[in-house]
Amino acid sequence: MSGVTDKLLEKVAGHPLLYYTIAALNDHDRISSVTIVVNKNNRSEITRIVKEYKFKKVRLITLGGLTRQESLSRGLSALTTKFKPKKNDLIVVHNGANPMVSYNEITDAIESAEVNGACIVGHKIENTVKKIKRKAVAETLDREELFAAQTPQIIQYEILKKALSSAVKKNLKATDEAMLVEALGCKVAVVEAHEKNLKITTQEDLERLRFLLGDNDQHFRVGIGQDSHVFEHDEARAHKNPSGKSQKKGLVLAGVHFPDGPKLKANSDGDVILHAIFNAISQAFGAESLGFYADEMCEKQGIKDSVKYLEVMLEKIEKENFEIGNLGLMVECKRPKIDPIAKKLKESLGKILKIDTKLIGITATSGENLTSFGLGLGIQCFAIVSLFEKPIKSTHKNAKSHTKIQRKSKPKSGRARGKR
Repeated sequence: MSGVTDKLLEKVAGHPLLYYTIAALNDHDRISSVTIVVNKNNRSEITRIVKEYKFKKVRLITLGGLTRQESLSRGLSALTTKFKPKKNDLIVVHNGANPMVSYNEITDAIESAEVNGACIVGHKIENTVKKIKRKAVAETLDREELFAAQTPQIIQYEILKKALSSAVKKNLKATDEAMLVEALGCKVAVVEAHEKNLKITTQEDLERLRFLLGDNDQHFRVGIGQDSHVFEHDEARAHKNPSGKSQKKGLVLAGVHFPDGPKLKANSDGDVILHAIFNAISQAFGAESLGFYADEMCEKQGIKDSVKYLEVMLEKIEKENFEIGNLGLMVECKRPKIDPIAKKLKESLGKILKIDTKLIGITATSGENLTSFGLGLGIQCFAIVSLFEKPIKSTHKNAKSHTKIQRKSKPKSGRARGKR
């Protein structure tokens, strides 16, 4: 490590580890506010990080305790005083050392907790698990019934408050929030965690995070792609409207259909974003441009959906044992305004490409009326994509590595709680 004693502050791909954790919560539309529980050693630095990255939903930073349970209790007390949550509001408890939690995980856990009162995410155990007594195997457990708990763990406010109070009376020392709720006899639902949602505990965990975020020396490739289309006009209507041709409606961008948007002129659906991404991936592999593959699919097979074209490159990525590291898009147009729809575009791309939306960047320009796109005659998109060779999977997926990350104390920072 680089001399940093707090893993949450360790730089990964140019940002502190905690940045990725807070960003996942700050950007989720079902979370209204974030409370960060810190320790006295990292409080000032975490406060600086929140200000630097303008995390608007972080409205409270408070000191925790020596244990996870004590930090939870102090954090819940602080947010109760400030926000006055209702009994059915959901508290999203998340570990700062789980930076790769996905949008869908949070959403699925929230929806489950709304129905069940409490829900956690967890990984299915793949190894055979033995129960040991006196240094001998006492029992083989059914791994189909075993999950390795992760965060977020989402619990209704009233249930969590009762669980903490009951734990104090029983002198219960819980290792996670679900254990507190279990002690009340309440149901805790489980949804499967994304494979990348891992707690960063060891040096090996940290190196894997670097790999996932593209901060490594592994074999990688980069490709740049471009595509553009002009808007289509209805020639027939021009005779009825001598003032000019009216635009046809029905725009497709990043796989999202905007029925009221101006239609792009193309043999396919004209999705300039997916076309640019196709070309970027193809270039990274030294393959041909979009037309080489899509013309036959479009003209001979009648396939107009650009998602189907992109699947050709996604299959190539899988075949070559690569995965997408990150994607950057620059869109030039006057219409539509890209920033208001960027989130919807990212969510669609995340599903199509099977990557986290945090790894997708979309910027836009009007071109200051200097080009045909800036004048509103069409749309142009540039894409840059990085591809990383997949690491060899360990045969001990659920085993912990031996090298511990050194730190002065057990920081409980980054345990975020959000009300619905």
